[in-house]
Amino acid sequence: MTSTTTSSTILSSLTTASSTSTSLASITGSSIPISNDSATNRISYLSSTTTFLIACTVPMIGLMYLLLLSWTYQYSRRNPRPLNKASGLRLQKYAPAVYVFVVLTSLSEVAMASWLVLQYRFNHNYPNVLFRTGTRLLLFASSWTSATGGAYTLLFIHPSWSKHPMASIGAQAIWVFVTWLFWVVGAGIVSSSTPSLINREVCRSIVYCSQIRGLLGLAIIEILTLTAGMSFMLWLAWQSARYSVGPVAFPMN
Repeated sequence: MTSTTTSSTILSSLTTASSTSTSLASITGSSIPISNDSATNRISYLSSTTTFLIACTVPMIGLMYLLLLSWTYQYSRRNPRPLNKASGLRLQKYAPAVYVFVVLTSLSEVAMASWLVLQYRFNHNYPNVLFRTGTRLLLFASSWTSATGGAYTLLFIHPSWSKHPMASIGAQAIWVFVTWLFWVVGAGIVSSSTPSLINREVCRSIVYCSQIRGLLGLAIIEILTLTAGMSFMLWLAWQSARYSVGPVAFPMN
């Protein structure tokens, strides 16, 4: 009787332990997917939130820039500045449009580069470290161009601010060269770290390939525009030097 009771007790204990271990195993096994799902949901939330913020913030900055530019342009029409050189007339006519194009293109690059940088930070799926470095450099170049190019537009158009030494042709030429250098280095790093992006097979193996193509395309447009700007400024400097230095008259003995 006693042995039967003891056996029953042991069997009941083993059954309880077995059920407890099964419950713990099921709990432990289900906790890992829950943790992974929580991390995935958090990354997805951060990605969608940053995408929304970028899509709202960058157009608002562009709109504010255009409104401020419109006010400055209307003010300059009411208070025109005197121009006594043909080169000054040409620069006054074409430079504002070029500056606006450069700033708006660089704002588009800010949106593209910042989105890629944040996606790589959340998902860690960048092609290689060199490409990540190039993307960050293009983000810096586009931010630099947007801020300083927007300031130069207002300095150039405003009749009083245009007299500041920072708005001179020489200062603008230095700015164009430095900005061009930033873009060339950044685009060169991105292009060398992800070659053959035009190839579809290569593009399919790279995450966010379409966005990378857009990033590189906008950088090339900026480089070409800044190159044309430097060439135009050099041509204006040559024209000014040519017409300012008249023919030299040597005395006849």
